[in-house]
Amino acid sequence: MKTVLKRIALIFALLVPIYSYGQFKLSGKIVNYQGTEKLQVNIPLIYGFHKENSFPIPISKDGSFKVTLPIHTQKIVNVIFVRTFHTLLFAPNKDLNIILNEKDSTLNLVSGTALPESKVMQAIKLEEYPFFLANEPSKTFAKYSLQQLQNEVVKPYFAQQEEKIQKVKSSAIAANDKALISAELKYIAYNYLNDLARTGISNRPLVDSLILSIFDKSDQRPSVFPAGPQYYGFLDNYVRYLETKAFFTVKPNQLGKNELIPYFGVTLDSANSIVKNFGKPYWRWIGSLKNFPAKVVEPYTYQQLINLYSDKDLRLMLGLAEAFKQHFPKSIYLNELNAKVASLKTMLLQNSANANIKIVEGYEKMTSINEVIKQLKGKVVYLDVWGTWCGPCKEELKFIPNLKARFKNKDVAYVYLDLDDDNLDLQWKEFIKVNNMEGLHLRKTRQTIIPFWKELLANTDDKAEYYPQYFIFDKEGKLVVSKAKRPSEQEELYNQIEKFLN
Repeated sequence: MKTVLKRIALIFALLVPIYSYGQFKLSGKIVNYQGTEKLQVNIPLIYGFHKENSFPIPISKDGSFKVTLPIHTQKIVNVIFVRTFHTLLFAPNKDLNIILNEKDSTLNLVSGTALPESKVMQAIKLEEYPFFLANEPSKTFAKYSLQQLQNEVVKPYFAQQEEKIQKVKSSAIAANDKALISAELKYIAYNYLNDLARTGISNRPLVDSLILSIFDKSDQRPSVFPAGPQYYGFLDNYVRYLETKAFFTVKPNQLGKNELIPYFGVTLDSANSIVKNFGKPYWRWIGSLKNFPAKVVEPYTYQQLINLYSDKDLRLMLGLAEAFKQHFPKSIYLNELNAKVASLKTMLLQNSANANIKIVEGYEKMTSINEVIKQLKGKVVYLDVWGTWCGPCKEELKFIPNLKARFKNKDVAYVYLDLDDDNLDLQWKEFIKVNNMEGLHLRKTRQTIIPFWKELLANTDDKAEYYPQYFIFDKEGKLVVSKAKRPSEQEELYNQIEKFLN
């Protein structure tokens, strides 16, 4: 247990070296404990659920646990056990004792100075999954009009959230706790409705109209400060709403050469150049600066930078980091930001000498993936079609080490077919080195990748050319699995590969 505690202390030290923080003491017991399930607490840096912010809590053989957490300000956290998330409110120099039940995944509050607000958090179920995101919303709302969505989804959901807010306001907890929890209930409503619009509805004009109707009446200024994680999620969605609104009211082909895009204050040519060279995070940086108070733009952008660090995307991180440092020269985040940029540069330097990261010779002129696959005869080949611009692609890369560890010293080879413009050739080569992506690599543009897609999708009914996408070739070089499982699907993918190894 001492080793685990030292690891937790090290992780926390890496996470929050920029603060002088208080402590929160969490203790309790797991009943019906079988000794295998893990207990974790996820403490957001700023907002969003990120695995790197989940920390293991050591459990004794009798199921008891006790840990001291570094909490520098109010934090809405998740205690995670048996794949169940329990959302609670922690504050500096407080404590809480709980009982978890392994059989039914329940959490019961026992005692502690954080007990009153914890009871309120349990009662209102802050992160409760909304009714409209269940049961395949893309099918449920396929034929709905905007008016139907407003009457049957938007208005009822806001009314439901208002009832919860009134419960919070009438509770006997501290005023600042009431304010924070009430604000988070409001902002999570916008975030879930945004999820419905952007992922649960396929009708593009309806999506745009719904987004505008949801956010048009919202106030982008934080109700409380320091703001909670749902507010920063709202900020992120609000910037995307402004982009929708800008091009909903002024079509790109209607903008004059020197005319500025509403809410962003740059020309269309400048916007295209920004996204092409610095990525979407930089574009959202511009949108947030133009429309939000600096005090919330600073932590919001730091989270964007940490996301880029987690993706090991040195190119995009460098551009945004430089802009951030110029705008916030006295930011409390600067030391940690500089350290993380330096660590990515070190990875690039160290991995530049890795002979197992191979660029396919003559890849620029290749017109068939078989020109690469035939070089690997005798091995099962896992082909990853991806792009450095693709968020889901970079998320999947985090599971590649597990895949390669599973088939270490086995006849499995890895090929990466990247989609990026020619002007990003150097950045692509740097990305695969920073991420230590051992295997064979080739890059294509939107035009030159066309014959590869035709080849890869020739014998499958689903012709969709989405990213990322995966394929398996057998030891003879034959394409045997189109649209193979993703690295994150782990055992399902491993079983697919095993079939052709044996």
